[in-house]
Amino acid sequence: HQEIQGRELLSALTVLGFKYGEMDIFHRHQDNAGNGAVLFSLANMFNPGTFDIDNMDKLATRGLSLFMTLPGPGEALSNFNVMHNAAKKLAEEFGGQVLDGQRSVLTVQTVRHYVERIREFQRQRLIHG
Repeated sequence: HQEIQGRELLSALTVLGFKYGEMDIFHRHQDNAGNGAVLFSLANMFNPGTFDIDNMDKLATRGLSLFMTLPGPGEALSNFNVMHNAAKKLAEEFGGQVLDGQRSVLTVQTVRHYVERIREFQRQRLIHG
């Protein structure tokens, strides 16, 4: 139940390869320099969901939301794994928990379910072109 301070968040996101960009949120691109397509993004979990990069030292939030869209660039399962690892590192850094889409604690079973959904999406794309 602690707040995440903006300055520390910005530092952690930089280490994880996130870049501030479109929609006033952070994005993880194909390479750590911020080049290439967006693999996944990170928003403030609370309204308005954005970040004011010029006032990060004044920010305090109690939650972050990571998300990716399909189809996306590169290998979807690999992108999901990078996103999941980033979520775990942020949770560890700030003493938080990783939650699923229904805001329940993310379990191994839920991760497996997400992996299966990604695989099914990829299978359908192969079938239907």
